[in-house]
Amino acid sequence: MLKKITLGLLLLFLTNISSGQNFWERIQSPTDNFLRTLHFSDSLTGWVGGDSGSIFFTSDGGLNWIQQQTNTNSKIMRLFFLDDYRAWALAWADAGSGDNSFYGTEILKTTDGGENWSIEQYRDENIFLRGIYFLDTLKGFAGGVPGQFLKTTDGGLNWEPANIDSGIFSHFPVIDFKFFNQLYGFACGGRFDIAGVIWRTTNGGESWAPLDAQYSPADEVWDIHFFDSLHVMAIGGDPDLFGVGIMHSTDAGISWSYEEIGVFGQALALSFRTENEGWAVVPQSETFVATFDYGVNWLSYPTPDSSKLYDIQFTDSLIGYAVGEEGVIAKYRYQPPDFVSEEFSTIVKDFILYQNFPNPFNPATTISFNLSEPGQVSLNIYNVLGTRITTLLEDYKSNGNHSVVWNAENEPSGVYYFQLNVYGKLETRKMMLLK
Repeated sequence: MLKKITLGLLLLFLTNISSGQNFWERIQSPTDNFLRTLHFSDSLTGWVGGDSGSIFFTSDGGLNWIQQQTNTNSKIMRLFFLDDYRAWALAWADAGSGDNSFYGTEILKTTDGGENWSIEQYRDENIFLRGIYFLDTLKGFAGGVPGQFLKTTDGGLNWEPANIDSGIFSHFPVIDFKFFNQLYGFACGGRFDIAGVIWRTTNGGESWAPLDAQYSPADEVWDIHFFDSLHVMAIGGDPDLFGVGIMHSTDAGISWSYEEIGVFGQALALSFRTENEGWAVVPQSETFVATFDYGVNWLSYPTPDSSKLYDIQFTDSLIGYAVGEEGVIAKYRYQPPDFVSEEFSTIVKDFILYQNFPNPFNPATTISFNLSEPGQVSLNIYNVLGTRITTLLEDYKSNGNHSVVWNAENEPSGVYYFQLNVYGKLETRKMMLLK
């Protein structure tokens, strides 16, 4: 445990030095309505959606917003954009609220970036769809409460039950979908205080297999992130007792680990700014939780004005957006650090850690580095949980190029990290063992 905490703190320290204390600020919003969902296609162009049928569009990074005509007063719960023009939205209609006589889900669709939205009521009342995802213009999936898991092959004109393998959690509610490619993806969801569920497909959604019960957390799983085809992370948690929970799989979702990170609430949405730095929103505690080391360690940060945020997206390493209650829109802007000493910058440039080769590898790979000056060097290997596997090198080395071979024949397949330490200055890279 000490090794894991130490690695996390060191990685966090170096990441903060390289990325600076930038974080988030609240920007002008076009509405006071609860904003529940967003999509940005780049740093300037995006849509936000929420209560009273509100969908707003910006083309200048949130300086100005245009309200789009949705023809509904229902709550916009989810936006999904296949590209800048074709998109779907899920809205929850409440009979007796305003002019509504329907109680269930409305499915909105646009083919022109939201200038025009068509609207259809889902065929069954009392069904509330929360997640929607399209692989192309015809084939898509949707899910929600109670225990809905649906498939369409005609762009959403018709929906039928998806093919789900039998299991104790097979027909629990779906919250969201994420695909790595056209064939391989996940759905996530579950029931509060009963079980969180992840469903896996490797054939483009023709069939889905639910998570083995032994890996299931006690509460819903809300979002999923792919580091690569094998290493997958999911978020959720128990808003009553144990707080934010994080799941990791290093075998493409066959098995999972789970741990609470000590922050009250549920993490509802997750987005990564860089390969290793990710942020999630936790509305119950009015915080972000952030990782700077691929989800191994987490820190919490207050949201602007103690806002309750429900969705988040980074468009690139420089810009991010989040939305929430009372129409809040928060924006992340990267700023170069202003506190790195000249001495530290010089030391950091005094060595280079190269990517291992081959990568992926089985079972051996070569790790190389270059020192501009002689120095005391250590080279360590860590697994995805931050546990040190082995020390490859602990020695005083001359300037120039050096190489070390790691033979991982006794280690399981998965993601590993190699870290070079030169006079206490660290550089870390990721590699993959495939057997």
